[in-house]
Amino acid sequence: MTPGPAVELDTEHEGARARLLDWYAPGEGESIRLNLVTTLDGRVTGDDGTSESLTAGADRMILGVIREHADVLLVGAESVRAEGYRLPKRAQLAVVSGSGDLTGHGLEPREGAAPVLVLAPPAAADAVSRSLGAVPHEHVAVSDRGGSLAAPDLLAALRARDVARVVCEGGPSLAALLLAAGLVDELCLTTVPRLGGSGLRLLPDAGPALSRWAPRQLLTDDEGVLYARWARRADAATGR
Repeated sequence: MTPGPAVELDTEHEGARARLLDWYAPGEGESIRLNLVTTLDGRVTGDDGTSESLTAGADRMILGVIREHADVLLVGAESVRAEGYRLPKRAQLAVVSGSGDLTGHGLEPREGAAPVLVLAPPAAADAVSRSLGAVPHEHVAVSDRGGSLAAPDLLAALRARDVARVVCEGGPSLAALLLAAGLVDELCLTTVPRLGGSGLRLLPDAGPALSRWAPRQLLTDDEGVLYARWARRADAATGR
């Protein structure tokens, strides 16, 4: 699909999901997608502290389609605690944690789901095991340089496992980390027609440096929600 006027999405149509699978198909090779939902003023959570109160039927269908095209679903530890994630069946869940302590995660074993990958420092192995308990998991050791995890190291750990397509669903700190490192190839952004509230912002105040993006696709539904795909423009200095 080429950018232009927003195409109205009818999720009740018999072929709606198949059409979305085609529209959201990534290109060949390795890629990192950032998939987020936001209000008009850039809030990624509702007053309940989660993104669930911002989403609608079409957004959930698109979320499932994007996940189906992914090898790994990458999220931060705070998002796992706040959002009450279920283990996805189509993509493996990978959680980034500086401490390895995922207490309060809400994850439960699920038939057919792959073990949770926890990207955490080598010394966090015990905390990972203790906090996840019976949830099938694997600790993926990532060096913490200067007390924090670096985005290139996180990606390298996944690439070492032959992961080609990564979809990151945040939260804001992890999204900013990947953007600041110039690792995000595409942004899938759902914008709901709301203003105000007390939710978290899309990116921290001290976010990544300014970057340029080009529109790839724009959909809308009967409630005025916009579903956009943005591609990072190539940088002449880096070739990315």
